[in-house]
Amino acid sequence: MPNPDNMEEAIQIEDVQQTEGPAEFGPDTLDPDQQKKKKRALPFVSLLLLLLALGAAGGVFGGRYLQAQRNNWLDDLEPVSPPGDQEIIFTLERGWTLSRTAEALYANNLIRSAESFIRLGKQENQAESLKAGRFLLSSSMSSAEILDELVKGSVLTARFTIPEGYTLRQIAKVLDEKGIAKEEAFWACVRDTEFDFEFLEGLPADEHRLEGYLFPDTYIIELDEPVETVLARMLSRYAEIWASLPTGDTGLNDREMLILASIVQNEVKLDEERPTVAGVFMNRLNTNMLLQSCSTVQYYFEEPKFPLLTADTQIDYPYNTYLYSGLPPGPVGSPGKASLEAAIFPEDTEYLYFVAREDGSGGHYFSRTLSEHNQASARAKANR
Repeated sequence: MPNPDNMEEAIQIEDVQQTEGPAEFGPDTLDPDQQKKKKRALPFVSLLLLLLALGAAGGVFGGRYLQAQRNNWLDDLEPVSPPGDQEIIFTLERGWTLSRTAEALYANNLIRSAESFIRLGKQENQAESLKAGRFLLSSSMSSAEILDELVKGSVLTARFTIPEGYTLRQIAKVLDEKGIAKEEAFWACVRDTEFDFEFLEGLPADEHRLEGYLFPDTYIIELDEPVETVLARMLSRYAEIWASLPTGDTGLNDREMLILASIVQNEVKLDEERPTVAGVFMNRLNTNMLLQSCSTVQYYFEEPKFPLLTADTQIDYPYNTYLYSGLPPGPVGSPGKASLEAAIFPEDTEYLYFVAREDGSGGHYFSRTLSEHNQASARAKANR
């Protein structure tokens, strides 16, 4: 029981505790307005805390999402198939945009994602750098490797060689066999295509029109290049070679020199003999002798014929110089540069005849008279 003497002190202490406690912690001491504000604040604080929590979680989740998206994009640039997959020919047409190209690559199963390929092209600043053409690509190549090929322009090419002396018939077969142009398309082009070369002006639009002008050389062209473009290349090469040669003084015009060069081409194997043979034919022309060139007889046949028979020299054909005087109506093949030079600068000689030595040297015996020629022919026969 409390001491009465201390009752007043106890009461004072209790009063203080009752007064101070509720003032700090108890709701009963708040007036109604304050209680309403507190009640409104509680949901706001809770919402704020919730948003902060979600923001933190979202930051982690968003970072992981963006990283996943980045990884997905990079994954899309990987090859579609493992190494060793079969290559295909892909054609990038002129005027195609990066988007159109990506669609075509995707349609051919060469890339995983058209969108990722487009993004790669833009990121590498190559959107406007794609080259038109045909490319050998594989689904085992990455998008970066494919883009590099299309930008470098490593297009598929075809290589073909036209030997010196080949006729249009032989050239047509080469292009057909190489898959460059069908023979029908070749001949249609020879007859009908209008080429912008001065040396072709006025020539009849027939199968002989380009004879001699398709320069014999090795050519590298784009696969599926139109035959018109291929022949234009060959004509341009002839124009280039002809323009590089100095002007001669034989009395022949340019076409006549080409015809003479085509005859010389298939008569001779050794370049050093070409000017001499050209000189022989010039002497015959100047003395109204028949040229009697085997090259002009060979032109009659689809393929070179060996050996020629005496009966072959009697075939009635406008190009046969055993029967018709002067130069033939046109070239009998495509002469090389050495033969063109020989026709422009024939050797000044007294020879009127020549015959193959037939000793394996590829050379000829040259004679001034028929008697000497007959003796040389007998010597050649003995060399067989």
